[in-house]
Amino acid sequence: MSSDGHLVVSVDDSLLDMKLCINCDAVILSAGTVPRQDTANLAQKLKVPLTQDGFLLEAHMKLRPVDFASDGVYLCGLAHGPKSLTESIAQASAAAARATTVLSKRQIELEPRISQVVDENCDGCAYCIEPCPYDAITLIEYMKDGAVKKTVESDAAKCRGCGVCQATCPKKGIFIRNFKLEQISAMVEAALAR
Repeated sequence: MSSDGHLVVSVDDSLLDMKLCINCDAVILSAGTVPRQDTANLAQKLKVPLTQDGFLLEAHMKLRPVDFASDGVYLCGLAHGPKSLTESIAQASAAAARATTVLSKRQIELEPRISQVVDENCDGCAYCIEPCPYDAITLIEYMKDGAVKKTVESDAAKCRGCGVCQATCPKKGIFIRNFKLEQISAMVEAALAR
């Protein structure tokens, strides 16, 4: 309170690097914004990360502010965190524009780095199915030479080439295109030789 009975709000302005005193008639505090209780469940279904506060986290703050690592899922509004109406509208417009770029294409090119199954080596142990973060691998059974054979199948549209399947396979039955174990071993040996 000032000497004349008005409210005075003191704030530190980091841009001006000084303390400001603002005379005002009333101070109105807004209610805090918290994420929905089911946000973690939604994030798990969409395979998207969360911030420490429980809001959805974008792929990159500056380069991909409305994108996630999972293709086809975009972020806007309060799902991202507390923000003003103007910011929410701007982010929603950006998310709609990103979605439009995908929807306007007749065909979508797939990633060149995707998993590929080596049927001769795969015995259907299914070690690679559970750890796949994109649910891109399924176990299948088929008849070969009168016997039932088990193997895995990779969905090229879902696979993002993370390599988790290759790392968990004990039989070298699955690999990421252009990243065979022999190639990776050669790169490691070359790097260590220097």
